[in-house]
Amino acid sequence: MTGTDRVTLFDRPLPPGYRVEMRSLVESDPVKPALRTGSIILFQLGPLRLALPSRVAAAVGPVLHIARIPHRSGTVLLGLVAFRGEILPCCSLARLLDVAQSQSTAARTLILEESPGRRWAVPIDAVLGIRPAPDPSQASAQVSPLASHWLLGSFADEAGGFDLLDRETLFRQVTLATA
Repeated sequence: MTGTDRVTLFDRPLPPGYRVEMRSLVESDPVKPALRTGSIILFQLGPLRLALPSRVAAAVGPVLHIARIPHRSGTVLLGLVAFRGEILPCCSLARLLDVAQSQSTAARTLILEESPGRRWAVPIDAVLGIRPAPDPSQASAQVSPLASHWLLGSFADEAGGFDLLDRETLFRQVTLATA
């Protein structure tokens, strides 16, 4: 067999039905991949069961000592806390959301990261878990005690109903309330 007699891949005849199959594939709408919305952290704040995107939660730790700031009592800003070598402002999410908090002290501290280098400590009652973010089409019609501007939506799962907080609104209001 000489070099000119060899049949290459592109010299072969097309199989029967190839052009029809390719035309149908090109003309059909592509399958849209499912949107990956990440995960959410579920937590308890007084009577509320809330959720935030887990990328906002930098850490969860034990209750931290809050160093009060003089002349700032009764506001959203509770004081300052030391966490992993950093001094962070500690805010009352319950006061910000106007939620009745139980008289017992918080069980955990949630460290929220607004942006790189800008963190807030928030006392919460309990962390209930982390799960994949709900599909927006699975929104629940449950009535929330929170104003609608705080929420991206509500959803229910096997653990009960949760309100998904809007992170932009949350951090904007925290900044305004602590200024």
